[in-house]
Amino acid sequence: MASAPQRTASTHRSAVTRGTHEFQIVGYRAHKSLARVTDSSSKDAGAPLLASGAPCTIKSSAFQVGGYNWDLLCTFHDTGHRHLKSVTLELLGTDIASDVIATASLRIGNPLGRWPPAVWLSDAVNTFTKKAYGRSWKLSLPDAFRGHEDRYVSTDDRITILCTVEVFQEDAAATAAEPTKCFVSPVPPPTIAGEFRKLLLLLETKCLETSDVTFIVEGTQIIAHRLVLAMRSPVFAAELLGHMREITTRHVTIHDMSAPTFRAMLRFIYTDEFPINRSYSMTRDLLVAADRYDLGRLRLMCENILVESINVMTVMSTLLLVRGRQSCHQLEDSCIKYIASDPDVYAAVRATDEYKELKETCSSFIIEVNERIATHSMARHTSSPYSSPGSRCPPEKSMSTFDLSSGLVRGTHEFRIPNFSSVQRSHGHSTVGGENSGEHISVFLRLDTDPGTAGVKSSRSFRTDDPSGKAPSTVLASDIITIYTNECKSWGYRKFITVKSAKSRYMAHDGSLTIHCDVEVTKAACTTSASTTTIAAPIIIVLPSNIASHLEQLFVSGQWSNVTFHVEGSKIHAHWLIIAVRSPGLFFAVVRPTTKRGMVPKRVIRIVNMKAAVLRAVLHFVYTDELPPVDDAVVAGEMLAAARRFRLERMKAMCKNLVSQLVTKDNALSMLELAWRHRCKELKLYCSEFISLAMKCWELFSILDLVFRKEYVSSSTR
Repeated sequence: MASAPQRTASTHRSAVTRGTHEFQIVGYRAHKSLARVTDSSSKDAGAPLLASGAPCTIKSSAFQVGGYNWDLLCTFHDTGHRHLKSVTLELLGTDIASDVIATASLRIGNPLGRWPPAVWLSDAVNTFTKKAYGRSWKLSLPDAFRGHEDRYVSTDDRITILCTVEVFQEDAAATAAEPTKCFVSPVPPPTIAGEFRKLLLLLETKCLETSDVTFIVEGTQIIAHRLVLAMRSPVFAAELLGHMREITTRHVTIHDMSAPTFRAMLRFIYTDEFPINRSYSMTRDLLVAADRYDLGRLRLMCENILVESINVMTVMSTLLLVRGRQSCHQLEDSCIKYIASDPDVYAAVRATDEYKELKETCSSFIIEVNERIATHSMARHTSSPYSSPGSRCPPEKSMSTFDLSSGLVRGTHEFRIPNFSSVQRSHGHSTVGGENSGEHISVFLRLDTDPGTAGVKSSRSFRTDDPSGKAPSTVLASDIITIYTNECKSWGYRKFITVKSAKSRYMAHDGSLTIHCDVEVTKAACTTSASTTTIAAPIIIVLPSNIASHLEQLFVSGQWSNVTFHVEGSKIHAHWLIIAVRSPGLFFAVVRPTTKRGMVPKRVIRIVNMKAAVLRAVLHFVYTDELPPVDDAVVAGEMLAAARRFRLERMKAMCKNLVSQLVTKDNALSMLELAWRHRCKELKLYCSEFISLAMKCWELFSILDLVFRKEYVSSSTR
């Protein structure tokens, strides 16, 4: 028997592994000056040597996410402000077998909680190649951080950067080819989301042709579609298409909600996407709206954002917001865990004006919060929050610290030159030398010990004072960090002060001159890793987009239908708005011709030129973007014809593949004729190959049969 030409299909599935690394830079302000590391090879400086402008970088310790090792590279650059220039995510290792796909985000928190955290989220994935040169990704610093660094540096000169990495890992078993499925035509992506986005755009442009309800919010009129709102929200379903008063009126007034919040909620209802405005205040308002209209997916999105925004200044208001909302228990628990996480945090929260005000006006709420904090603290000391059976494991969490301040050593040397007028040159062995260079006194700081191969980083300042206190001190200082090496062991000023000035202002009554030198030496700082008991902010799982499932439920139930198709003795219920949005070709071919201009489409339409199974399949696709199960080649062929007639391109491609799966030696010719009739080039080629293979097999069988017959006759005559 002829077998079908080898054409296969496969499905790609991927999992996401999420991990967060906390990188602390201790001595942050001190480290910014390291960006001005200079080459001290020149001794002839009459002023501080200019910075070379070379970037200064520090690295976090390595951390693991998704089975791969990563680190963070922070770069400081001297542009006059010596700020943090960039953060780069690096993939480590030499045995990377394949490309790694990941997303990343940065979060820099305000240590006092007075400002919201500075957050940057990648809007696209990045591919780290298995080749060595493609394993770094320069991340963008949060906009809120740029120009406001001081807000995010703690009182102990520490800055904390949280980097969250999500690694996409494919399921190899799920991507294996399935030879039982024929694939002759690539299938376009689903279009439901895009078409509902267009419907929302029509509303925003005040297109009144299809809208059937107007909301009055803060005096603003906002139009919408009852069916879409009812399909997505059970509360709207009861208000707009149930037995409540609003069903009888075209205008509905909304109280206790702002117009921007209502518009943002409508955007989610039509697109399943979170509004562009992700501000803290908008997210709070949307959470209330989502809870009011039972929009579970939107509520979870809001909770996720509010969890990331928990700090000393927002935690009490967030707790008050979710109080009594049973559906927001995850956000409420996160607030309690945050307050109970550290005694200093608890003390800071109690010191806020909001806490004090709530204590005066809503003491029962404060008592309830304190009881829950005490309960959580006791539970935290007796068990792990993830120790219960079936509990979800936390995301990978790691921490490293770059401590520069612990490597900073300061010292002061006082060099006294007695009888300066007679000496006027360096005297004795010291780390500071003074010499007479014509009209000026030169001073240099010299390193007498071996600096090693790495050199010694140091800054210095020189000062001489008027013993009488009448004249101001002369100070030459520089915040430039200089590297002392074996080739260059001294640095200073050729023209510190003039000899005349030294004798007239700075000589003591005994004729001595004293020069002070303040030195700061930077030891080699290092990045250390540390285990931490801090639990990462919980991930509130947000379900995938469910517009398609809501549409499927609407079609299966037939609820609120306003069109009934009579075909082959069957009744199929549908909704003319969904048909108009998803398939204008079907709407104009079937619904519009039966309706007089300017009138609502008829509620009953008789179909005489189509099978019930075919129309039901078309409507199933309109509501779901998928085909129903079909094993009849004739029905599949008629579905292909209908898809072409109603200009449903995705359905047409899917029907081509379905027909190719149902081709057999008995129907191959009729399927080839179908492909010719509907100009399906790929299906035509497939059927031709199938028939050609079948013909070759038939010829082979005929030859073998002839040979066997001859052998049989020959053996019979012997």
